[in-house]
Amino acid sequence: MPVKIDALLADLRNFRAETNANRRMLPQIRDRVRESGVQRILQPKSHGGAGGPLRDIVDSLTQIGAACGSSGWSIAQYVLHNYMVAQWPEDGRAEIWGKDPKALVAGILVPSMGRYEITDGGFSVTGRWSWVTGVDTCDWCMVTAYERDNVSHETHRHFMLRRDEVEIIDTWHAIGLCGSGTNDVRLEKKFVPNHLSLTMEDLRGGESPGGQWRDNPLYLLPSYSIFGLGITSGAVGIAREIAKEYNAIVKKKASVMSEQNVADFSSQQIKFAEANCAADMAQQVLRFAADEFQAISCEEGRVPTDLERSRCRGLATFAGNTAMDSAKSVWDLSGALSVLKSSSLGGLYSDLIVANQHFTQNKDPNFKSYGRTLYGLPLDNVTL
Repeated sequence: MPVKIDALLADLRNFRAETNANRRMLPQIRDRVRESGVQRILQPKSHGGAGGPLRDIVDSLTQIGAACGSSGWSIAQYVLHNYMVAQWPEDGRAEIWGKDPKALVAGILVPSMGRYEITDGGFSVTGRWSWVTGVDTCDWCMVTAYERDNVSHETHRHFMLRRDEVEIIDTWHAIGLCGSGTNDVRLEKKFVPNHLSLTMEDLRGGESPGGQWRDNPLYLLPSYSIFGLGITSGAVGIAREIAKEYNAIVKKKASVMSEQNVADFSSQQIKFAEANCAADMAQQVLRFAADEFQAISCEEGRVPTDLERSRCRGLATFAGNTAMDSAKSVWDLSGALSVLKSSSLGGLYSDLIVANQHFTQNKDPNFKSYGRTLYGLPLDNVTL
């Protein structure tokens, strides 16, 4: 299935301001996303998707993030959650994709926010989950929870619900990524059948109930390890857009004090060149990480080791923070006019500040996990 994003990119850029004012993805953008097929990059070919490769999420989401950070944040969720749906058993996949293979799947992967009880034929799920990006415009929503009387990794489960089955609470009033619709959802003793639930262990890579790995070894890879690649790609796109936008501005900008063209200052030239190198390097690191991780399953036919899982996440974290450093350098060069609401740079920089708060961008836990495995110690992140 070919993924065609050129028309989508044009609309994302044209409607960026309107999307942020709307605080969620616009209906026409949602339609364009579904038709582009971008959400199906990691969806199995057996269900009308492209079936990878991983590098395609890096290249597509980087371009999308540059065009509109808010919509890109939602689209990254739709892409990555479809990889997770591929691990569901056949009857679960059939219900999600059978009638609508273009479905958009939002979700939140924080089990501490919910609890479930085992019932006849399924589960009763209760909770309130924050940060559910793109939930207003999704078709399905994934939540995670622990068993009510047994809170442990062993009881960590994922649940799929139609959008109209969850209560959406409008909470997203943010300084950046304003149009991502990262709202809360709430459930109260909602029944979820067995075939729409999956354990955490089933998503850690290997021979999952979905069986897609038999046709494409890409699906041997752990879901959570891949997440960092997609999230960071959108952030890198924003950083590259900041550099591009500033380049257009500075060529026409004169210093208030000296009236000289700012682009003629050697200090500007040196720092801007370094910032561009950093943004370019961030994207190349993601491409390298995607290719390296996919080769483990598709060329070697095996599941990644703990070291390889934490390395993939660590590389994504490094790339995201390198992109943030690049943007900070450009911001420091930009001067007082950038703080005005009329400045596009201010909005882009705010988007990246918010993106950098995502867990996958947090150096302390993610580099700690990678560092532990480098030293031969056990991996401390059970989701990876």
